[in-house]
Amino acid sequence: MRRAGLLALVFGSALAFAGSYAVVSPSPNPYGWHNTVPVTVEIYTTDLSCLPIYVNGVPQSGHPAVVVLSSEGVHTLRYRDNCETAEKTVVVRIDLTPPTVVIRVPEPGGRYLLNQPVNVDWVAYDNLSGIAEVESTATPGSALDTRSPGQNKFRIWVRDRAGNEREAWAWYYVHFVLEAVHPNGFYLDQLLPPEERKPLGRGTLFARYPLHAPIIIAFMVKDYFGHPYTRAYPELTVLWVDLSGEEERLPLRGWARIPYDETKGYYFLAYSTKDHSPGFYELQIYFGDGRLERIRVELTPPKE
Repeated sequence: MRRAGLLALVFGSALAFAGSYAVVSPSPNPYGWHNTVPVTVEIYTTDLSCLPIYVNGVPQSGHPAVVVLSSEGVHTLRYRDNCETAEKTVVVRIDLTPPTVVIRVPEPGGRYLLNQPVNVDWVAYDNLSGIAEVESTATPGSALDTRSPGQNKFRIWVRDRAGNEREAWAWYYVHFVLEAVHPNGFYLDQLLPPEERKPLGRGTLFARYPLHAPIIIAFMVKDYFGHPYTRAYPELTVLWVDLSGEEERLPLRGWARIPYDETKGYYFLAYSTKDHSPGFYELQIYFGDGRLERIRVELTPPKE
């Protein structure tokens, strides 16, 4: 008998059945679902004198009767041969669509403060076969990790009962509370009066120092609760603003780590300008949480 080997695997011995029987190819997964098409249903009879075979009440030509399914959904086929009075059924479940994942918190691109209490909120669902497996950085209602400054990744992976998968990410940012220490309310000790600040290339001139005078950079870093944070590792990059060509250039002129001063209780750096030349410079302060402050200053010849 044709396909006897396959029938033996699926149903046991084909000879144990009388009348009609159905073979589904490919076989469904352990949950009883398919996630690829087409799915073919072949319906046989053990007695060729009992042809034709009826499927959903319609007589079929040929043997076996073949039904090809290519659409999503739960398909129920009723069948019998011409000698049977009672119908049999075969159910084919097809799900081609991955699950849906909606991440509400952390909000994609959202910004939170260091150690800020935030509860995770997301949902995953599948309208056809249902959810089988879920992996996530944190479960809904649990605490979002806001202990790591900078960019953080929140991940969810979901598989439905048909084997379709969906992976979703939400990048979010954790920032410090930055507080100025200088009386002028800024990170540098000297600022030009507002009326003297002027456009300079792609930036604005904010401060002026005599050459060889140190540039004092100072600020405090705190978390959501106002507690000092001493592991920020901020950095200063100093670039010369070259405006001599048609396009602005920023050659590197210096770099320094801004250390935490235990005595002062804040981050402090007296940046030396002794090895520099008069001109315009851009100070880039990287605070350690992904934020970058760009400040343009002028170094003027020292007064004699």
